[in-house]
Amino acid sequence: MRRWIVPAAIFVIMALTHTLYLVSLRSSAVISESDGAVTEFVKGRVVRLLDTKVFEQPSSVNHMLEVELLGGRFKGKRIVLRNVIRPLGLPLMNRYISAGDVILCRVSGEGDKLSAMGLIQEYSRDGFIIYMTGGLLMLIVLVGRVQGVRNAFALIFSGLAIYFIMLPMLRRGIDPILSVCVTSAAIAIVALLMIIGPNRKSFSAILGTIGGVLISVLLVIYAQKKLYLTGMATANVASILEALAKTQYDFGRLLLGGMIIGVLGVAMDASIDVASAMDEIKRADPDITPWRLIRAGMNVGTDVLGTMSNTLVFAYFGLRLLLVMASLGTKIFAQTWMQLLSVEVISAEVVRILAGSIGMVMTIPLTALIAGFWYCRKPKPKF
Repeated sequence: MRRWIVPAAIFVIMALTHTLYLVSLRSSAVISESDGAVTEFVKGRVVRLLDTKVFEQPSSVNHMLEVELLGGRFKGKRIVLRNVIRPLGLPLMNRYISAGDVILCRVSGEGDKLSAMGLIQEYSRDGFIIYMTGGLLMLIVLVGRVQGVRNAFALIFSGLAIYFIMLPMLRRGIDPILSVCVTSAAIAIVALLMIIGPNRKSFSAILGTIGGVLISVLLVIYAQKKLYLTGMATANVASILEALAKTQYDFGRLLLGGMIIGVLGVAMDASIDVASAMDEIKRADPDITPWRLIRAGMNVGTDVLGTMSNTLVFAYFGLRLLLVMASLGTKIFAQTWMQLLSVEVISAEVVRILAGSIGMVMTIPLTALIAGFWYCRKPKPKF
């Protein structure tokens, strides 16, 4: 029976990945609707290039494209869209599109009649991301075999918990820190139970993870008050949320929530490494004392500490690499590092790295203490 688990899991992942891609391909988002007229975002496939016009002043190239709509109210209809490329303009604003490409476009119409005006909004990138995610899950299963199946479904649960628990709580205006803490606890409990089962290893790791995350919570709350972090550094996102949402968001608390959930993954890794190693040591030496077992767990934790802290720092720094490079290259920052660390978006990322690292570091002794006394507790005598 066990030999069929891996092939069955791979088949399920492939089927779900392709189904999700098809659903995404045919999905649409209504922007406005009134008196039968509707404006919506849909995906379209470029059928052919109809015409090209080159203008010298200002320098631009206009492509007229025939696009077949793949979803929404006007699915199957074809529309002519204009794509403007400005070679001297910002690369972010140019879309280099050819026949066969799937794009995101904005269309309008009334009833069955499609308006002649339409806009190309963006490349359709979600399809590639969906298949890449499916590929990751299949690799986890192929490499990890039966354990990989557990890991893959634990990862899927984590994503679903964020999407269906944390994000709806945030949209309803529930405190971001509470939302993140509840979601983090749910992910830690369910994921670790799925990966290693309900035993003393998993429960020790769960308690150690939750303890490390709570320490990060206290640190980021204190840091926000001391550094006056508003969470409004990404002004474009803040403006969009304020303009479109009925709920008034506390962006400072949202910033803290993002900092907290960032430590969850490495805290789980550190706690399970320590708890598993201590479990093996206890099995090899049943008569070991609690403090000797704790010391052995701490020795394992120090080895984990070096790689995990680097992982956390590099992951966060990679997210802001372009921002740091741009900041260092401007004349605004004459006293580079002093002023750079005082910019809110930079200081927030530094706090994120430090608070996450401290929370991860504290996970190790917490897990070692919990596991040491739990594993060495004497069973109650039976009468």
